[in-house]
Amino acid sequence: METERKTNAGYTPDAEITARARERALRLIEESEARLIELEPKYLIQMAHLTVPATVWKYVEGAATKSKANLVMLDLEDSIPRDNSELLDQGRANVIRAFNELDWGARLRFFRPRGLNLNPAHEDIAVIVEHAGNRLDGLIYPKVESASEVRSIDETLTALENRFGLPTGRIRIEVLIESASAEEQVFEIARSSPRLVGLVLGTYDYWASLGMRASDYRADHPLINHARCSIVKAAASVGIPAIAEMTTNYPTRDKTEEQQKAAIEEFRRDSLLARDYGFAGKWTGIPAQTEMAVDIFQIPDEEINRAVEEARLFLEAERSGRGALMIAGRMADRATDRVHRSTLKMACALGRIDEQLAAELGLIESE
Repeated sequence: METERKTNAGYTPDAEITARARERALRLIEESEARLIELEPKYLIQMAHLTVPATVWKYVEGAATKSKANLVMLDLEDSIPRDNSELLDQGRANVIRAFNELDWGARLRFFRPRGLNLNPAHEDIAVIVEHAGNRLDGLIYPKVESASEVRSIDETLTALENRFGLPTGRIRIEVLIESASAEEQVFEIARSSPRLVGLVLGTYDYWASLGMRASDYRADHPLINHARCSIVKAAASVGIPAIAEMTTNYPTRDKTEEQQKAAIEEFRRDSLLARDYGFAGKWTGIPAQTEMAVDIFQIPDEEINRAVEEARLFLEAERSGRGALMIAGRMADRATDRVHRSTLKMACALGRIDEQLAAELGLIESE
């Protein structure tokens, strides 16, 4: 039998067994690829989320048209007192007006509706989509506890898109992970809908869910860092960004100059911590925070240049029949190339690599 399978080119495998293995493998590959969410480049650029109360028009207008934010979220949740229908109506009207009338430039257009407990019928979503769905990029849903909750939002959005003639799947979702139970289920949440374009950490509600005292809170607490790891890995498992929490210590005018500097420095520390943990950006509440977040989460030129050079060298090595090579005394192989390609994918989205170079590196298909 062994003699029969031996050829001049070497040994050939059993055709029946390998064919079945191939069928199983192709199914596994298909299942794995199906978990990845295909993102338009604009959703990769989320260095600074600026959140503003939807009830204050001057803040809405300034954030949407003048800020350096990559994403602006008009808030209908925390900024509106519960059971205040007048302010809720005003906030909804401002959201609709902002989406329909303002020039947002390249900023992503998002709003935050009230969550499951405050608005179980998804009325905020229904009103905004009906009157401004064609100008809406997505919504950020608060206090998500399960994958089923995300699927319910997806179902509502699909029904609204069908009702008002919008492309199915056009309106995207980001969710706030704000409790210990949500952290426990974060991988299932991340895989719950192809509409997802981000997971956002909400540390203060998360801290409350742990039953911890306010005086013990700090951004680098081990319990919060554990949640950071879970969220970043869950987001990466489906190919979407993870966004870090708000820093609520603002350099307000009632503070001394020293206190204002300390507030800005606190935001810088929080941002660097989040970046080191793998977050793509951070929530912000004021222009100074927004500008700093864009700067901190931006990719340095030297990092892009190094990724381009090493990607080129690896392609040359593969073409010459090698699977690995040494670059500046370090081994480079397919794994290190994948790391560089994560950087290059973001650089492409930011417009910092031209199409010719992107095609040369195999980042896009050449025409």
